[in-house]
Amino acid sequence: MYFRAYSGERLCSKCFTKTFEKRVARTVAKYDMLKYNDRIAIAVSGGKDSLALLRVLAKIEDRFPASSIVAVTVDEGISVYRDEAIKHAEDFISKMDDVEHVKVSFKELFGFTLDDVVKNGIVDRAGVKPCTVCGILRRRALDIVAKRAGATVIATAHTLDDVVQTYFMNMLRGDIDKQPFGIRTELDGLVPRVAPFKLTPENEVVMYAYLHRIPFQSHVCPYARTSMRDMIRNFLTEYEENYPGTLYTALTSFEKLIKPSSMLLQKCEVCGAPTGRKICRACEILGCLDVEEVPIK
Repeated sequence: MYFRAYSGERLCSKCFTKTFEKRVARTVAKYDMLKYNDRIAIAVSGGKDSLALLRVLAKIEDRFPASSIVAVTVDEGISVYRDEAIKHAEDFISKMDDVEHVKVSFKELFGFTLDDVVKNGIVDRAGVKPCTVCGILRRRALDIVAKRAGATVIATAHTLDDVVQTYFMNMLRGDIDKQPFGIRTELDGLVPRVAPFKLTPENEVVMYAYLHRIPFQSHVCPYARTSMRDMIRNFLTEYEENYPGTLYTALTSFEKLIKPSSMLLQKCEVCGAPTGRKICRACEILGCLDVEEVPIK
């Protein structure tokens, strides 16, 4: 049913599922991502990756009765695309036992939707890309909703492909002094984040979702084509197809190069969040958009 070109394995659907879920469990253990009594906020956008993560972590955490899971969804306000995803998330979570679903929107937190600031030309006048606004403010929204839900850790569905793309973008920006991606780092004032799919290729998440009837979105984000990530994603996907195993090699190489910054964090002068600058990136973006900054509470 599935051929893993980088390892030479040929798997039936049952063995594929078993090895997929076992790899996620081993990733969590290898990087010490979760504790036995965590309240885990799983970032569920409604896309196949996040719903697959929810399904896998729910199975893993079922063995740890002291832990609990809450699904958190951020509505950025992207018409059609996000509306469809949220419907998928609601339908999927409604069929799961003991999984709370908490939702928050850009409109509620910041007073605008992403569509608003793009269509009104505010993003262009501020000189930033829609994906920049979306990514930074979604992180802020996740922090806020995770704290509201009493979470001790946030799990995101970033795959091996996503992690390598992020490292690649950081390298092109000359920024390789950050902490390794998806590794639990405790910072006062922020809920730590982990990426249990860090060692799982995107195409295997797609296959897992297909096998377990996880819904796929029929609409693509209208702003994705404007991002730097889109160009890098296309390049790395083609390279991996021609040279299987490249992504794993790249991950190992990047993490050997990373030199964690020794810079002391301080509190953002606006919202109080930990940051390496006077004003954090989220408040900076909100300032560019001429919107009142929203503190993490």
